[in-house]
Parts: sequence; C-alpha cells; structure tokens
Amino acid sequence: MKPALAEVLVATVLIGNFSMPAFSQTNRATTRHTRASSSTADLPQGVAAKDVHFYSEGIQCYGRIYTTKSLSAEGKAPAVVLAPGWGETAGSIERYAARFASRGLVAMVIDYRGWGKSGGFLQTVDPVKIDDRLRFSQMTARVRIRRKRLIPQHQILDIRNALYYLQGEPGVDRNRVGLWGRGMAGGHVIVIAATDARIKAAVAHAPVLEGKGTPKTASAPTGVLLQAEQKRVRTGELASSEGAAATLETRVALAEYHPFWYVEQIPQTTAVLFVITDRESTVGNESNATNASKLMKGPTRVVSMPAMGMQIVGGAGFEAAANAAADWFLKYLGSS
Repeated sequence: MKPALAEVLVATVLIGNFSMPAFSQTNRATTRHTRASSSTADLPQGVAAKDVHFYSEGIQCYGRIYTTKSLSAEGKAPAVVLAPGWGETAGSIERYAARFASRGLVAMVIDYRGWGKSGGFLQTVDPVKIDDRLRFSQMTARVRIRRKRLIPQHQILDIRNALYYLQGEPGVDRNRVGLWGRGMAGGHVIVIAATDARIKAAVAHAPVLEGKGTPKTASAPTGVLLQAEQKRVRTGELASSEGAAATLETRVALAEYHPFWYVEQIPQTTAVLFVITDRESTVGNESNATNASKLMKGPTRVVSMPAMGMQIVGGAGFEAAANAAADWFLKYLGSS
C-alpha cells in the first residue's frame, strides 16, 4: 500500500523567534501597547467584529474586520485597512478600528507576516532535490519558520494584500477604500498612496517619513552591512536567536527605504491627513508630517493631538485622533 500523502510530505519545523532591533524613533513595541483582542463586550454599541485570514505571498496572515451590525452584504460601505506600527500587532490599534466602525466605516486591522497571529517565513534548512522533468514530486524537508522580521517592503506588500481582501468583502464598495497607519506604518501609507491608485484617502498617524534631504541617488551597503549580505547569499545563514543578523537584515532594508521620496507622487485625487502629537520628539513632526503636507497636490491637513491617553478609549488623545481620522475618511470616501 502506498503511504498516505500526509505522511510523505511531513516536514520537521524548527521555530525561531528572533529578537526585535531597538530603533529609537520607531520602536513602540508591545511594552506600551496591549495585544489583547477586543471582546464582544468591549465593542462600541452597534459594532460587530470577526476574525479573517488572507494570504500574502502564500503565507496566511491574520486580520480582524469591524463593521456596524446593520451592514448589508448588498451595501456599498467605504472601507479602511489599519496597519500597526514598528514591532506592533493588530491588537495595538483595534480601538481605532472599532471607533471607525461605529462611524459607519468597514475597518480591518492586520498582523504582518511573522507577527501576532500570522504565519511566518518558511525557509528550508537542508538542500532539497527537485527534478523539473517531473510534473509532481514528493519529498520530506526540514524547514525553519522565521518570525519578527522587520522589513518595510514586506509590510507594505502585506498591507496591499489586505486591501485586496477587504475590497472583496460583502458590503464593501471596492472603489472607496483608504489606509491608516501609525509610526513606521504611517510611512508605508505614504508609499502605498503614491503607488496604488486604489487609495482615495489616507491617514498617517505620527508618521516616520525618512528621506527628506537624502539625495535621490543609488546606494549600496558598505562595511558590516556589505559583509553580512555577502555572507547571507553565500552560506544561507539565517538570523540567530540573539537577533544580531536580524538587526543587520533590517538595517539593510531601512537603508533603501525613504518614504518621503514618494510624497510628491501621491495623486491629486488622494486626500492625506497627518495626525501628530504635541509632545513627539523622536519622530520629528516638522521634518516629517509638516513638510510632507506642504508638498501634497491634493487635499491635505496636519492636525496636532494631545499625546496623553492616545491608547485609552475615552482619553483626550484617543478621542481627538480617532474622530479626526474618521471624519477625514467619511469626508473623502463618503458615508454608507
């Protein structure tokens, strides 16, 4: 008797959790933001939520969609994807999604690949023999699952794939979609708004928009970064549990990531709101949000909010920031 397919394709999984590098201007890790998901009892009156899964380059990713309980599958509601900041998960921004839903928006929070409830990056540990002459092949392979990678380009792709998922959700008007992102994800919002014509409105919350004043010229890794890249491609060496290699990987990615460069590409038809806090010293409001807004072709605004209570429902900072963003989306995406 032939062995069952499940037995033939068994893989030994080595799970490695890699340390997150500490980048002072962006690291608002889970020590400051709780991961606990909103229970049904925590939701605003009239709001419902459900867990969903979407795929980004074949990896199953977690999302949670918030809607009004009265949303009709035949309706045409505006919708928004919310992206967590650097080292954060969906749980850190659920409060904003719930508030948006209470205002009539369909709001989807996500976990990036390798974070929270999403799957990780699969890599084979040993060489795998593949014969391209065969239409099908069966093999056993050991794989390693990598998590907590901090690569802006991967996160941007995850956000865009979440947007595709949200556009297909019953009751959503696929022509009225927007993005909300915090911190480093505020920079992702700018990049996506400049390159993806689907975005009609965007909110960058305390955004990190590196690139102002950086020459728009080609660059290449040098020194320790060059050595790390050469070693990686020659040996296939993965990040260690101490996180040193993971840190180098992120540094290489960040060296090529300049969201401020994309500001002037944003179409005139895309409305962008910048939400800044009155006590933010690490992000650099003037060199980021304020200067970016001055270069916009379409509707734009910069609003300053009290920093206190930004994550507390009922806190002055949260109420001001959440309502300003909801107002912006409803104005430029339209109400249901």
